[in-house]
Amino acid sequence: MSRYEQPDYTVLSSGPDYEIRHYEPYLAAETEVPGDFDATGNIAFRRLAGFIFGRNSTGVKMNMTVPVTRQETDAGSYRYRFVMESAYSESELPRPTDESVSIVRIPGGYYAARRYRGRRNESAYRRVEATLIAALSRDGVPIAGAPFSAVYDGPLTPPMLRHNEVLVSVEWPGSDSSPDR
Repeated sequence: MSRYEQPDYTVLSSGPDYEIRHYEPYLAAETEVPGDFDATGNIAFRRLAGFIFGRNSTGVKMNMTVPVTRQETDAGSYRYRFVMESAYSESELPRPTDESVSIVRIPGGYYAARRYRGRRNESAYRRVEATLIAALSRDGVPIAGAPFSAVYDGPLTPPMLRHNEVLVSVEWPGSDSSPDR
């Protein structure tokens, strides 16, 4: 278990290829960076870290949380998100002073997740993404959104100890719908 706060979820089903989770709604700081998978991370991290480390309307420094997520957009860019601490309500959360950072409410929903260790480069992500999508297809689980990566450890963590995931919104029996993240 991580020493950092993360969104609340319940595991509904678990198997060798993935687990199905139900996430509760949460707030996130978000930025979008044009470019490719491996080149956009440092820019996004600086923007989002700046916000939580005091570049905001009140100058307050917030705690780091996990995961940091990255999702490809249709516009040839990547959307990155930092989860906000649950101690902040939407009205209490400071506003970003960087116009490229916004606060978004992530609705609760159902997600399939596949964990992996090692490097967080595009080839590792794409390999795990393909395995997850194939397993969901095999099992007849309808996909309801675009996949995204979730990173739980910092760059100083040795690759073999890193906790990374690929997640994708899914339709799950008993759910009304599964919003895309």
